[in-house]
Amino acid sequence: MVDASTSLFGFEGARLLDAHVHLDFMDNAREVAQDASSRGLCLFANTVTPDGFVRASELVGDLPNVRVGLGIHPRWVADGVCGEEEVARCMELVPTTRWVGEVGLDFSARYTHGDARKRQFEAFEQVVRACAQVGGRVLSIHAVRSVAMVLDVLCDTGCNERCICILHWFSGSTDELWRAIRAGCWFSVNERQAGARRSKEQLKLIPPERMLFETDLPPEEGMVFSAGEIESSLVRARELSRRLSRRG
Repeated sequence: MVDASTSLFGFEGARLLDAHVHLDFMDNAREVAQDASSRGLCLFANTVTPDGFVRASELVGDLPNVRVGLGIHPRWVADGVCGEEEVARCMELVPTTRWVGEVGLDFSARYTHGDARKRQFEAFEQVVRACAQVGGRVLSIHAVRSVAMVLDVLCDTGCNERCICILHWFSGSTDELWRAIRAGCWFSVNERQAGARRSKEQLKLIPPERMLFETDLPPEEGMVFSAGEIESSLVRARELSRRLSRRG
């Protein structure tokens, strides 16, 4: 079976798409990506810092089944790993790539200490505004306890109309989900999300043509991983979601 959603990334005829994976967290990233290609798997490889994007681009960016996303993760901003220099570097790189991710906001208690919330917002708003100005970008967006503010930024900048905005692992309220749908957002769903009690009713509301599947793997940096694990996780996410749709 061919996954029609792969055309969004220019992967015509691919069997499966992982719309959010951290390929550069894998010690054997290139091996995994090459094996994924032989299995008909395509990968949107999200990064968490601009330097990580550059390194991942050099490592796997030449592979036809990989799209490397330019990332500045909100948790790395909150922890001070990504400061003003990294934000400026990210802004310089936006015009050079169509793929942006992982970016967003995380207002969990651990990431809102001091001025961390303010720094997250400023970094996200700048990157989103830059994407909206050039248009045509595909963004994978982290929104934890911050969906309303993420949507405010997307709509205020016009990014939701000029780019493809994918909410990764949506965890907001049903009202926020409806707002995101009306704003034209896409959604990438993983097996943990599809199996969670709270998500089951929400997933039925997402237009099928705007639902993608992801793994968000590996669980931590520095792991040896396999394309088989990615494939299995994607298949489980897809089957869980389809069962929910049939029940609806």
